[in-house]
Amino acid sequence: MFKSLANWRNWRLPVKLAAVLIVPVTIAVGAGVVLINSQIERADSYAELQRLVKVRAALIPVIEGVQAERRIVAEGVGPEALAEQSKRTDDARAVLRDQIGRTSLSEVVTARITEVQNRIGDLTVLRDRSSNDIPAVIKIYSELTDSLLDVDEVMASEFGDAALLRTAMGLHHVVHVRDQVLYQQAVVLSGLTRGQLSNAEVRALVESNVKLGYIADEFAALATPDQMKVYGKNFSGPDIEAQRTMLAAAVLHPTSDLPPTGNNRPKPLPIATQDWTKATDAVVTAMGSVITGLQDDLRNTSNRLRDESSDAAGTASAILFASLILAATVGFVVGRYLLRSLNALRRSALDVAWTKLPEMVATGRGSTEIEAVPVGTTEEFGQVARAFDEVHQQAVKAVIEQASMRANMRNIFVNLSRRSQSLVERQLKLMEELEKFEEDPDQLANLFKLDHLATRMRRNNENLMVLSGGDVARRFHQAIPLTDVLRAAAAEIEQYQRVMVHTAPNAEVVGYVASDLVRLLAELLDNATAFSPPGTQVAISASIEAGDIVQIDVIDQGIGIDAEALAAVNHRLEAAGEGVDVQVSREMGLFVVGRLAARHQIVVRLDAKQGRGTRAIVLVPAELAPRREESWESFRGEAIERQQASWFQQTRAAAPPPPPAPARQTPESARGFLNAFQRGVQRGLPENQESR
Repeated sequence: MFKSLANWRNWRLPVKLAAVLIVPVTIAVGAGVVLINSQIERADSYAELQRLVKVRAALIPVIEGVQAERRIVAEGVGPEALAEQSKRTDDARAVLRDQIGRTSLSEVVTARITEVQNRIGDLTVLRDRSSNDIPAVIKIYSELTDSLLDVDEVMASEFGDAALLRTAMGLHHVVHVRDQVLYQQAVVLSGLTRGQLSNAEVRALVESNVKLGYIADEFAALATPDQMKVYGKNFSGPDIEAQRTMLAAAVLHPTSDLPPTGNNRPKPLPIATQDWTKATDAVVTAMGSVITGLQDDLRNTSNRLRDESSDAAGTASAILFASLILAATVGFVVGRYLLRSLNALRRSALDVAWTKLPEMVATGRGSTEIEAVPVGTTEEFGQVARAFDEVHQQAVKAVIEQASMRANMRNIFVNLSRRSQSLVERQLKLMEELEKFEEDPDQLANLFKLDHLATRMRRNNENLMVLSGGDVARRFHQAIPLTDVLRAAAAEIEQYQRVMVHTAPNAEVVGYVASDLVRLLAELLDNATAFSPPGTQVAISASIEAGDIVQIDVIDQGIGIDAEALAAVNHRLEAAGEGVDVQVSREMGLFVVGRLAARHQIVVRLDAKQGRGTRAIVLVPAELAPRREESWESFRGEAIERQQASWFQQTRAAAPPPPPAPARQTPESARGFLNAFQRGVQRGLPENQESR
């Protein structure tokens, strides 16, 4: 199988066309499959991001529940309100756990969620001690919300697409800003409950305000113009300004870490609890609108990208399928046309080569009008068809002219033979008259010899008549295997025993080139054996190079040729092929090689290195030595070859056995035999026959 694949030049044309088309089709299909697979993977990734969006949507209620519990603890409204809020927080946690179980999360996100869930499990203990140390409880709640926000940030970073990443990180920043506002609300409410803020709480409010501004700047850097427009619209109004004013008043109010005493009570904060709660709730509500908008934007964007990826995969599949159908259609139509034109040209050529021309050559009769090849196009196939018609026309003319010449020559030979035969008959008649009156036995014997010679001359004339009117034997010009050509060349030189013939490739030399190629190679082998030591061997080998060119190498082990002399020899080879006079007396072999090579456009050049022998390279064009094709034509040629002798073997038809020697006759019996023979011949001739 590998050998048949390597011998691709002998593939049939449909196989070659399929091989030419299969490469771009395979590349196109591969690229299309890769593109479709990429779009499908992208759609799957967006589907995974959609599930991640749902996890974040379930996480935010848990954060809000913890923030609400922190506010209740700060206000000190009682355990009933805290218990109700705790139930809502636990329900949100259950929803989050269920959503996490449906989603495949990364190892980092899973580790962070596991850590946060363990900390949330301590909420029961934290709720029980909520009335003991409110600032400490608020701090623990704040640490828990920070952990939840860290989880949210890690999940936001999982959005690899740029269009989703900016929105996901913006949503995280807004949630973080809202957490800072709620933290400020809880701290101030805790101070309002005690009547004053501690130094640590004031520092915490200042730090929170700075962090809030930093986070807001982060959001502004990532948000789109539309998102910034919504953010600015919700963070403007009297409630926002009131919250900022009251926060500044709380921070600037005198603080004390000492517990209040009877006469040493601090001045209460200049903020009403109701006003502070109203203002901060308004800010939180505004931020909730922004969070909801960002969540919707994130969800809609992920849905849109997934749909676009799915649509792109479907479109690519449809385009690929349509392209394959179109390529198959075009390939079928064009290939069918090419095969039809080629088959028509092939059938016409084979019919002319194997039927029409041989019949015309054999009979010498035929019409000069030829049947054109049924290919009517003007492209390459049409041009080849017209060229073949012209070749066919010229071949027919040549055959008819040759037949006419043969007929003229036959008529000339017939005329000459008849004239000669008439003279011979008259000579025989004269000898008959002489024999009637001759009585000398010796003279009769001489006359008998003359009669016999005349009879042989007449028979030769008759043979010439038969040859002139008979059919000329057909000559078959069969291709010769390359191996036989190499061996024949080696057999024609004096020192043939020094030549080593290597196995040649499976190629055949066309008949009209074979004899000249044998003579050419024989001259090169003769030179190689003459200019190399007698004890060395000369190798001759052949190979098929690019373009099906046959390269024949003749290598000796002589002293070689220097560069200057080598260039001169190669120049003489070219000059002999161009008809330039050379030193024939000294370099007859090279002159013959050059002329024979030029006759068939064969390239011959010498290559040598001083002291390493000489190498003669013969390049035979592909059309003169084609590869051997195993087809019905070649099998027919082999059958003919089995009936014919080898081309370089001189075969002769078996000569008929010589006639038995006549018995010795007396002059009287010879005379009687000749008289009877000549009388019979004379009766068969018309009277008064004259030579023409």
